[in-house]
Amino acid sequence: MNSIYLINVESFKLTVNEALAMVETEIDSLRLLNKHVVLKVVHGYGSSGSGGEIKKHLPIFLSQLKAKNKIIDFVSNSSFSSLNQKYKTYTKMFPELVLDKDLANLNPGITLIFL
Repeated sequence: MNSIYLINVESFKLTVNEALAMVETEIDSLRLLNKHVVLKVVHGYGSSGSGGEIKKHLPIFLSQLKAKNKIIDFVSNSSFSSLNQKYKTYTKMFPELVLDKDLANLNPGITLIFL
């Protein structure tokens, strides 16, 4: 069974609140699996010169979920490199992250959520 799940909120052109609600719904669904998994959220980063609002609000929202113990942790893909301690910890738990082509280029439009 897969331990990396994907949700692409960018493709739906959602408002911030809609995107955060979609992420939370996916987190709630994955928690029902009762095992450790990674949710890879594609949210974009405002490359068009405007936007990036979801990217800006998502860490705040995820910090709240972490404080409520709904998630274990999260990390922006732009800092998910071998120089980061979280990288070392989570690639040990989820070795398939090393092979994920979306993560190899430190794309700032992706956030990883660990459940």
